[in-house]
Amino acid sequence: MVTQRPAAAENVLERAIGDAQPWRALKVNASSFGISVEVGVDKLDYVKIERLDVSVNGDLAEAKARGTLACKTSDNTLVQGGFSATADVSLHFDLSTCKTTESSFEIIRTSGPFGDIVQGLKDEIAQALLRGLQRNVSKLCQK
Repeated sequence: MVTQRPAAAENVLERAIGDAQPWRALKVNASSFGISVEVGVDKLDYVKIERLDVSVNGDLAEAKARGTLACKTSDNTLVQGGFSATADVSLHFDLSTCKTTESSFEIIRTSGPFGDIVQGLKDEIAQALLRGLQRNVSKLCQK
């Protein structure tokens, strides 16, 4: 079961992950009493950054983080469930151009009722999260 935590994001990186909404496309086939139904895991439960390292050398910046994202089904769905995924992310970007020069995103652990499904889709979810983070870092840089 997904641990209950507040849905409010605490920092800019956590907000960027929340804004990426990678869970929106996740659909789960769940069965109950012989009836199969497609369920959307479309609600953010929490985002928590456990470690964040940032270094700057001239116009080049690097950020490395480990964090956990947890999502769940909407409260009014027939089948309730959710997942959490812990990932390592690395972003290198040029502060003068606001461009990401190198990046990686790896989901290292999943849990919760739908954790196995997330594990099976981890590459697609990681790519969606990475694209969202890159967009949001670029927006922050241009402000």
